[in-house]
Amino acid sequence: MRIALAVILCALCVSIAAECDAGFGHGFGGGFITPRVAYIQPKNQSIVDLAGKDSIRFAWNKVPMPAGGVECYRFKLYKGYEYNILITKKLDRGIFEIDIPASVFENGGVYTWKVQQRDSNSMNWSPYDKWSFTVVKKSP
Repeated sequence: MRIALAVILCALCVSIAAECDAGFGHGFGGGFITPRVAYIQPKNQSIVDLAGKDSIRFAWNKVPMPAGGVECYRFKLYKGYEYNILITKKLDRGIFEIDIPASVFENGGVYTWKVQQRDSNSMNWSPYDKWSFTVVKKSP
């Protein structure tokens, strides 16, 4: 009876793990979770002054890296809080920043950005954080 219960529980755990991996594209593939990308700028909950600037630079750290190495990055920019997508870019593994033209942003607008990395071995995408900021365009 105990052995049968243990087998059922083990099968249930394997089934749940497979569903999580298939549903989210990250998590249990290859036994390693693809690590989150560490963001640098613009800071979460910050105010970005675009007066006299041509663009906003989005930057992230190249570490931590996935166990299989980075295949690529996926950058997304939203107007508001992740509902109205403005930009989606797939970036090569050696790129750790992207400049977005100032013309994309409105004065007083709130924007959210995120970056994911893809493990070269498992091809799983990392989980992500969402950082938001407000744009101001003060005249000089």
